[in-house]
Amino acid sequence: MSNKYMLLSEYNGTGKFVNRKAETLRSFGDHPYYGIRMYIDGESLGIEWYKAHNEMYAESAAENYVLGIKNYERD
Repeated sequence: MSNKYMLLSEYNGTGKFVNRKAETLRSFGDHPYYGIRMYIDGESLGIEWYKAHNEMYAESAAENYVLGIKNYERD
């Protein structure tokens, strides 16, 4: 995966998950991928790329992360 991408939007947690933040990303190239970068307490946990999905899917994943529905899972 290319390390060149652009930031599309940001999401911030509230209440119990105020320490969470997520950014939706789009890679550059002829066949762009969408993904999210997840943060907790200001520290980047990593990026999940969704190769077979669109921007709306990435936005939903970002929202789910900051709401506590989705958690970061290390490979």
